[in-house]
Amino acid sequence: MRILIIGNGFDLNLGLKTSYKDFIHSQYFEILVAKKNSMALYFNKKQKLNNWVDIEREITNFSNSVNDTNLDIRKDFSELKIALMNYLEEAQSEEINKNSKAFEMLQKEINKIDLIFNFNYTNSIFKIADILDINNIEKKHCYIHGSIEDKDIVFGVEDRAKVKQNHKFFKKSYNLHHGKYKIKQYFDDKNEIIIFGHSLGITDSTYFKDYINKRSIMTHIKYSNLVFYYYGELGWDEMYAIIDDYTHNNFTEFRANSFVFVDSSL
Repeated sequence: MRILIIGNGFDLNLGLKTSYKDFIHSQYFEILVAKKNSMALYFNKKQKLNNWVDIEREITNFSNSVNDTNLDIRKDFSELKIALMNYLEEAQSEEINKNSKAFEMLQKEINKIDLIFNFNYTNSIFKIADILDINNIEKKHCYIHGSIEDKDIVFGVEDRAKVKQNHKFFKKSYNLHHGKYKIKQYFDDKNEIIIFGHSLGITDSTYFKDYINKRSIMTHIKYSNLVFYYYGELGWDEMYAIIDDYTHNNFTEFRANSFVFVDSSL
């Protein structure tokens, strides 16, 4: 089985402004700040946020830093999520860059792919399928964290995040739609996996950490190809650091086991 996993870097490579940094600089976020939304005010001070990987750390930090019992954090979190959905709905309407590495990859692979695990909330996959005149893509496509159309995206932190007891609603698993697709069962030695625009980072570590580590220690097993698209030097640095951590500093063995790297910035 051939599996494609895409994250926010896929949309960014297509030219869509879907990063958290883009959201922070949008009118939707500015409205929250003007309304004194506590989370928006906190994130507004954290202008160094520039991608999805940072969200867990910042939401967790927010949870542990807020002490004002008069604040309605649940309401502010809901407003933040709605504003994000509204922003992304606008962002996904922009034109797709057909000269991008993401478009090129999907054009090449889409007819060979058996399953698509989409960690984004946007419809970019379907827009490309329309451009390429590919039918019935929904039969092999799974929104892991919901979609904008659902109006109920899975947004927040992982189970291991140390948020305050009264902030458990920050956890992705709090959402009833979380865990709908058991994707970890597809991470075995037989399935080929292509990862584009997903850092495998802390916000989704529960999906990937064990699989990455297993590939570094079970060296007697011949795994199928794992193709990882990263973006430039910074993308390589981020990806290397995460995999090195997941493999307990055993990146060399991991890399030797049918792993292919592709720089999507070239």
